[in-house]
Amino acid sequence: MIHLLPPVLAAAVASAAADGPLAYEYLGQTDGAGRASLTLVANEPLDAFTVVIEGDGQTIRKRVPGMRAGQRRKITWRQRAKQAHYKMTVEGETLSATFEFDVLRPVGKAGKVGNLVVLSDRAEIVEGHKVRYRAPSPLSSYEYKVYDTRGNVIAEGLVTKEIGTGEVFEVTWDDPAEVFMVYVKAENDFGGFVEYKLVPWSVEIPHTEIHFDSGKYDIKPDEEWKVKEALAVALHELVGLQKVNEAVGAQITPRLYIVGYTDTVGSAKDNQRLSENRARAIARYFYDHGFWAEIHYAGMGERGLRVPTADNVDEVRNRRALYLLTVQQPAPGGQIPARWRKLADARSMPAGFELPPYPERFKKHKEERERARRGESAAEASEPSGSDGSSAEAEATSAVTHEGEAPVEPAAGDEGPPPVAATPGASAKGCTVAPAVRGAPWIAALALLLSLGVRRRG
Repeated sequence: MIHLLPPVLAAAVASAAADGPLAYEYLGQTDGAGRASLTLVANEPLDAFTVVIEGDGQTIRKRVPGMRAGQRRKITWRQRAKQAHYKMTVEGETLSATFEFDVLRPVGKAGKVGNLVVLSDRAEIVEGHKVRYRAPSPLSSYEYKVYDTRGNVIAEGLVTKEIGTGEVFEVTWDDPAEVFMVYVKAENDFGGFVEYKLVPWSVEIPHTEIHFDSGKYDIKPDEEWKVKEALAVALHELVGLQKVNEAVGAQITPRLYIVGYTDTVGSAKDNQRLSENRARAIARYFYDHGFWAEIHYAGMGERGLRVPTADNVDEVRNRRALYLLTVQQPAPGGQIPARWRKLADARSMPAGFELPPYPERFKKHKEERERARRGESAAEASEPSGSDGSSAEAEATSAVTHEGEAPVEPAAGDEGPPPVAATPGASAKGCTVAPAVRGAPWIAALALLLSLGVRRRG
C-alpha cells in the first residue's frame, strides 16, 4: 500500500527506504505541460534491465543498459487523463520488482498569469538597490537580471520559493552602478508565468539658460547655441540608449518631455500660456534638427515654482525649463504636469546622421554621471589617497518611469549642472532654461525514494 505523506514525512520515508539495490522517485502530479515522470536511482552497480509502465491507456517500455551506483535515470511520458493509475514492472537478470502509483494532472493555467505589481519607489530602486513585487497568483520560482546603463548584467539569480497570491517578494543587488533595467520572470508549477521589465532609467538633460524677450517665445539667433548644446547632449543619450538596447536585447523606446516654468510676475493666465509656448519652441527646435524620439511638451506657468514666492516677485530660479529623457510619462505632482501635448511621434534616425561633439561645458556633468555609475564619489575620483581636499558631486533630478512613483525634487536653490552663464533681467519675464503560494497549488505529497518490492534473483 502507498501512503500519501506530507512533505516533511516524505523526506523521512525516502531516507529510510533507500537501502535496496534500486529506488524510485516520483511526484504525484504532472508538470504544467501534462508530463508525468519517474526517476530510477541506483544504490549500487546494476546490470541491464527493462522497465515497463502501464496505465492511462498506454504502455511505456524502456531498456536500461545498466547503471552505476548513485546514477539517476528519468523516464517521462505525457499523461492524457486527469488522474491515472500506473503499474511499473522491473525485469532483469538480477532484478525483479513491481510498483503501483497514481498521478494527477492538475488543472492549471499555462502561459501568462496576470501582472506583477511594483511596490518600490525610485529611491528604493536607485538608492536602496531593491525592487519589491506583489504576486498576481501563486508562484513557485522567479529569476531576475539587473542591467546597468552600459548593458552589463550586474546581478542575476534564480530563487525557488513558494509565493501566494498577493504576497510580496523582492529582488536586491549590491552593485552601485546606475541601473538601466530590472528584468523578472516568475513561474508556477503549471507552466504559467509572469514577467516584468522595469526601467528606472531617466536623465535630465543639462543645459544653459536661454533668454526670451519679455512676453515672447521665439528663440533668438544669439540664444540658439544654448538649445543646440542641449540637443547635442540629448542626442548622445539617445545613441547611448540604442547601444544598451542592443546589449540587453530590448526595444526600450525613450521619450523627451520638455516643461516650461515662470516666476510670478504678470498674470497666472499669461504665464501659463507663455511657459507652454516657450516649451513648445524648444521642442520644435529639437524636432527640426533631427531628434528622432517621441517629443512632448507642457507649461506649468506659476504652478511649478522651484522657490516659493509671493505674487509679482521676479525670481530667476523660477524662470526655467526642464528637459527630461525617459521611458514612460513622468508621474504628475509637484513640478511635473498632469497633461502633456505631443509634438511628434518617434521616427527613424535621419539618413547620414553624424553625432555632434559632446559640449565641453557639460563634460564635468558627464564625468560625474560616470563616477555615479561606478559608485565613486567626486572626492574619490579627484583626490589622491590621504588628501584632505573635498568636492561636491552634483545630483541630477530624475522622474518616475513606472506607475505610482513620485518625482524627486531638487533642493531649494539647486540650479543643477552646469553653472548658468548669465542671469536674465526682470524684463525677461517667464521661463528661462535652467538645468535643473501561499504555496503553489497542492502537489500529491510524494517525492519519495522507495525501494518497495525490489529483490535480487538467485
